[in-house]
Parts: sequence; C-alpha cells; structure tokens
Amino acid sequence: MTEAIGQPRDAALPRPLRIGEILSTALQLYRRHWRTLLAIAAVVVVPFTLLQYLFGDWIRSRGEVTSLQEVSTATWAVGAAGLVAALAAFLMYLVLTGAITRAVAAEVAGQDPSLEQSYRFGFHRLGSVLLVSVLVGLATVAGLILFIIPGIWIGIRLCVSIEAVVVEGRRGTEAMGRSWGLVGGHWWHAFGAIVVGGLLTGIVNAVITSPFGAAGWFIQAVAAAVATVVTLPYSALVGVLLYLDLRARKERLTLETLRTDLQASAT
Repeated sequence: MTEAIGQPRDAALPRPLRIGEILSTALQLYRRHWRTLLAIAAVVVVPFTLLQYLFGDWIRSRGEVTSLQEVSTATWAVGAAGLVAALAAFLMYLVLTGAITRAVAAEVAGQDPSLEQSYRFGFHRLGSVLLVSVLVGLATVAGLILFIIPGIWIGIRLCVSIEAVVVEGRRGTEAMGRSWGLVGGHWWHAFGAIVVGGLLTGIVNAVITSPFGAAGWFIQAVAAAVATVVTLPYSALVGVLLYLDLRARKERLTLETLRTDLQASAT
C-alpha cells in the first residue's frame, strides 16, 4: 500500500467528489489494496461469524429439551451465553471499525499501515468509538421513535462521526458535532452516497449468501463470513471518502493536513 493515491484525470485526493466518484474511487482503492483490507476484516469477522452460527445451532438443538426444569435451566444458560457472546462480538466489531477506518484513511493519505498497526489503533480508540457509536445510535433511535424521517435525517447528519474520531481524534459529542457540521448543507449528497453504497454492498452480500440458504449452519456461516469480509472494507472506503469529500467542500484540506491529523490522533 505504498503507491500514491490518485484520481481519474490525475486529480489528487482530497477534493470534492460527486457520488459516482466516491463509489468508483472506493472501488479503485479496494482493488489496489484488497489483500490488506480483506485481512483486516477477516481477523474479526471469520471467527465471530462462525461462533454466531454455531451458537445459533446450539440454541436450536436445546429447543428439543422437553422437561420444564431443563427448559428453564437451558433458557437461562442460553440467555447468559448469548449476552456475553453478543457483547464480545459488538466490542470486537467496534475494534474492527476503528482498525479498518484507520487503514482506509491512511491509504488515502499515501501511508502504509499494517494489519498489526491498524488493530493496535482499533484497540487504542475502542472507548472513543464505543461512546460515539452509542450516542449516535441513541440519537438516531430517538428520531425514529418520534417519526421515521427525523431519525433518518439525524442518522445522516451524524454519519461521519466515527471518521472524525479515527482521523482527527475527536471524542464523544465533539465528534458528533464535527459530523453534524460537515454534513450540514450537503445532506442529500451524503444520503445518496450512503444509500447507493449500501445498496451495492447489499447486492453483493445477497449474491454470495443466497445460494447457501438451505445448507447446513457451517456452510451458511462460511458464506456469511465471506460476504461480510468482502463488503465491509468497501463500506468503510465509502465512509472515509465521503468524510474527506465533505471536509474538502468546507475547508482547505490537503494530504499534508490529513497526514498531520492521522499522526496526532494516533497519540
């Protein structure tokens, strides 16, 4: 990942991008660095997806217990184990989010992050990413409870909060405020990039997993893991490119500024 990052017609990043350019540039970067991106995603996705499907199969097998006492005991055991597994998976997913977002941002800046460096940063920023993720989720859910449209509007306004944490080292409500300010005036642009990018990854995910819907749990787990490993880096690329695009639209953003931000946020 040491080659310089460029754009069609030799226009270097970061710069304002149209939605189609965000999606196509994300694909170019993906094709250029797919080995590293897939490796970063696979470290977390593969084992936790296999455990998730194994746990699901175990729950179904416990459903065959007939004794009332055994059912009660099994229910508590399943519930406790499920809660621990879900919490561990959620925390590791946040580590993965920080790691892959960091790697993608570093790629755009022309740096060469390794898998170890990316995950070291992911663990280092776990607390900040967790806090922002919870706050963004609560704000979005609150909007959805009021009405669907306000929830979507709030979610888009906060869509680059994690990128603000990873790239600039902002924390909590400061990162949310940064996203709110960057998306302001460009809501439909951000909405379009996120929706179209999500549709593309959804289609790829369905193409990979659909043929194995009737297979055993292990085959389904492998297919789901492959689909997530393949699509997650692209989603992260779209998110980072949208964040850089919004910064380029609102401030004088250069590669040197981006590298300085990344260096400062790593401390």
